[in-house]
Amino acid sequence: MKNQGWRTLLQKENLAAQISWAAFSWIQLKGVSNNYGIESWQTMLIAASLLLFLVLFIQAQEKTANLTQYVRLGLLWLLLVPNAVLVPYGFTPGLAVLWVALLPWYLPKQYLYWMIIPALAPSVLMSIYLNSHNSAYLMLLVCGTFQFFAIYAMSTARAETLAREALAQTHQQLLDAQGKLAEQAADGERLRIARDLHDSLGHHLTALVIQLQVAEYQADNNHKAQLAHCHQLAKQLLQDIRHTVSQLREPQKPHLASQCRALAQNFPALKLDCRISADLVMDPLSTALLFRVCQEALTNSIRHGAATAASVEVWRHQQQLHLRYQDNGHCANWPLQEGNGLRGMRERIEEAGGQLLLSQQQQALQIDVTLPEVKI
Repeated sequence: MKNQGWRTLLQKENLAAQISWAAFSWIQLKGVSNNYGIESWQTMLIAASLLLFLVLFIQAQEKTANLTQYVRLGLLWLLLVPNAVLVPYGFTPGLAVLWVALLPWYLPKQYLYWMIIPALAPSVLMSIYLNSHNSAYLMLLVCGTFQFFAIYAMSTARAETLAREALAQTHQQLLDAQGKLAEQAADGERLRIARDLHDSLGHHLTALVIQLQVAEYQADNNHKAQLAHCHQLAKQLLQDIRHTVSQLREPQKPHLASQCRALAQNFPALKLDCRISADLVMDPLSTALLFRVCQEALTNSIRHGAATAASVEVWRHQQQLHLRYQDNGHCANWPLQEGNGLRGMRERIEEAGGQLLLSQQQQALQIDVTLPEVKI
């Protein structure tokens, strides 16, 4: 299983950022070592700050707005300060370009472009303090335009990502609606066939049974046995027709295995191993609840875990239904921060008297659900 951290590092935009970081770091280290010496504490401080900057930058790629991420963004800005102070004519504003590129994922749009001010502030203040030449301010202006472009580009990328997620959600809702319409149409067709069988074939078979019974009483001994046999066959056929009509009138109970396999077709990048016996019959409520769990789990595996394979297993034990979902993705943070999807999933399960547990197995997500069995 590929590690999510390596996948993040090898993304095209992150490779470009790492190359930029390497170029800026070389300029910073060269400047501080020329000023203070290669073995000075100032050089060691700048080297450590640059390395920490890269680590925090990569961790901030999770793009999950929480307190930890805002702390990382604050630390990234603070690391600009020693670079501006110790290497005043270096490329600290270039590092600030990488910092502002993260901000569209965490800040409202109306505040984004104002963040150029704190991004340039350490370098501007040092230039004023050192009474720098006009060329230094020109470089700050150029870096400010790069920061403006970085904010614009990442804001556009974020808007496109959100649009794709909304489109995927709408597509899933459309597929659910199509499935319900198809099920309703099938139920209507079964009801029509059941009525036709009952009204036409059932009526004629009933008349045939009565006529055969009369003929059996009126027949002589040579034909009585044959008529009795025909009478029994007609009665059995009438019973079969009535049983078929009853079966057709009952709505078809959805099976979780077929629903999960149909759901997996919406995620071609993920291979689903469905271990649900065809003989496992559940009530409609339990089937719907467990299907929603699988739906949310598959969505999270693709969106957050970057999983390529998953398995779902359902079994019955001691009058309880058990579901276990596992994937081969990567949980970057543990314990997991539950969003609206996971929280809603847990609430629905607990309202039905069940229990939902989240665990991490070799950095991959595992979901265990227990539901009380409902007799059907």
